[in-house]
Amino acid sequence: MPFPDAEYFSCCQNRLIQDELRYNRNDLSQEHIKLVSNLNDEQRHVYDIVMNAVRLNKGGMFFVYGYGGTGKTFVWKTLSAALRSKGEIVLNVASSGIASLLLLGGRTAHSRFAIPLNSNEDSTCNIKQGSPLVELIIRSSLIIWDEAPMMNKYCFEALDKSMRDILRFSNPMSYELPFGGKVVVLGGDFRQILPVIPRGTRQDIVLATINSSYLWRNCKVLRLTKNMRLQNVESDEDFINLKSFSEWIASIGDGTIGGPNDGNAVIDIPDDLLLNALDDPVASIMNSTYPNFTSNVNETEYLQGRAILAPTLDVVETVN
Repeated sequence: MPFPDAEYFSCCQNRLIQDELRYNRNDLSQEHIKLVSNLNDEQRHVYDIVMNAVRLNKGGMFFVYGYGGTGKTFVWKTLSAALRSKGEIVLNVASSGIASLLLLGGRTAHSRFAIPLNSNEDSTCNIKQGSPLVELIIRSSLIIWDEAPMMNKYCFEALDKSMRDILRFSNPMSYELPFGGKVVVLGGDFRQILPVIPRGTRQDIVLATINSSYLWRNCKVLRLTKNMRLQNVESDEDFINLKSFSEWIASIGDGTIGGPNDGNAVIDIPDDLLLNALDDPVASIMNSTYPNFTSNVNETEYLQGRAILAPTLDVVETVN
């Protein structure tokens, strides 16, 4: 029987650390080589900066800003594989449960760090000194937080205050450093969903975002602008159509179409994106998204590749 590594015995009482050290290092090392070779120049720039910060062990706060399709998740996978293949711990979290499923070992930020659900400026995380979670945070080399813009700034500040307190015993200078001197990488797109403030005004929402926090002055912004989804398109016609659609979506987020506006504008949707259905719109959406449904209802791939999205629960109920 093979004898376990000494490292296993040193943390055998902490299940959280066990779980984070359970990855196959050889497989991750091979995966890392493959992932790094596929990084574009922007992604490689982000990768090098974050890895250098981890290597120097002086902490750092970064925000990777890029719209959908620029490869943020690909960068997270590469960073995680690089460090985990060396036996280091990476904590992957996201602001929503669905986003966390895209990350290997991903959890929601609230679940991982015990962040209060209704955070305010005085909130701290429910983490006790000497607990297994504290040991896990101390051992971690990198924290990746995806979809950060949709979270209230008080959640980040609660974690910051807690980590400064947690790490001051192992690093006396941690109380003066963002997140106690750990390397933290946030990611997302401010053109997507921002924090939800019940009955809040536009000003309330902007004030609740991470870039309105005292932490933002310590944050280095790194940008991804190249749409990686265009790289996998085979035909020239599909490439042109997808590029045009991507630019149109981005221009809506930037507020550059619809004429001069203060956040409210009328935008014409191209005809090729519309369904002409005057009698029964819901039936038209269903037939367009799920053609020949009764014949393919038992086909897994057929169902996985389709979805009807709706802005409100009332519309979801109507469609269902």
